[in-house]
Amino acid sequence: MRNAMCNRRHFALALPGLALPRLARAQDFPRQQIRLILPFAPGTGSDAIARIVAHETRNRLAHPIVVENRPGGGGITGTEQGARAAPDGHTLTLGTTSTFLVNPALNPRAGYSFERDFAPVVGIGRSFYVLVTANTPTAPRSLGELIERLRAPGAHGTFASSGAGTITHLASEIVLHKARVAGTHVPYRGSGAAMADIIGGQVLFGSDSLAATLPLIRGGQLRALAVTSPTRFAGLPDVPTLIESGMPDTVIDAWFGIGAPIATPAPIVAQLSEVILAAIQSEEAKPRFEALGVDLLALGPEGFAQFVRQSGVFWRAFLRDSGIRIEF
Repeated sequence: MRNAMCNRRHFALALPGLALPRLARAQDFPRQQIRLILPFAPGTGSDAIARIVAHETRNRLAHPIVVENRPGGGGITGTEQGARAAPDGHTLTLGTTSTFLVNPALNPRAGYSFERDFAPVVGIGRSFYVLVTANTPTAPRSLGELIERLRAPGAHGTFASSGAGTITHLASEIVLHKARVAGTHVPYRGSGAAMADIIGGQVLFGSDSLAATLPLIRGGQLRALAVTSPTRFAGLPDVPTLIESGMPDTVIDAWFGIGAPIATPAPIVAQLSEVILAAIQSEEAKPRFEALGVDLLALGPEGFAQFVRQSGVFWRAFLRDSGIRIEF
């Protein structure tokens, strides 16, 4: 009996020790620099956001976060690499509406899903889009004029995007779907090339982020037809929303967040989330996000997971109703 009691006492004392290796991993973390995989090319809005995160966390962790651009496949290539990385917290992935949510639903060749392969770390923010055309006498002067031109007999209107399956592509598809008109999609490798051909008149119109379009609109190279936000953007007070332009309840946003491989220990995810949330809400970071037209979400793991689920309701319904499918 005494031996049994001793064994039970020994077992009870040993139980707390079972958690020690996991806690030690969190306390010793990070042991090396942290890769933040960005599945897009340098110079994009997502790239700017990733670099704000890296810059603002530089003094908050024992080792820095380093951005690695891994473009390809409309964001699928880099996102898959992030999903398959070692689940030790030293590899994170910055994802968007398109890479974390839309691509797996849109492209049957995407070998990952956010819910199955990623542990949510931080929901960073969201931004809205601008529908643009060339700022020339012959280009449409309003969204209504653009739609009428696309409805004309024999019309072959083209629209540019920074890549198939990106929100720059799908934002235009949503507008066309709502207006019940058709256009020919011309995908490019990045926003710069897409905007250049719109400016030059090789492509009729396109949609892109405020960060990508605002300098070109203010510089007189692009004409803004509508913004996709629920209310007018303060930086473009004369540009109507899609809602004001005759498309009720039409709001299109793109969100940005960070995920870790699914088996990453919860204490490490919590530590990363705490550090990154403090960094993006710092007084130094806020104006940098505002300059990009990004509204902060600042969501922790549970809040970010819930936000993605809610966003998925809209996107799955649109993809189902539009019938869009893409394979790279």
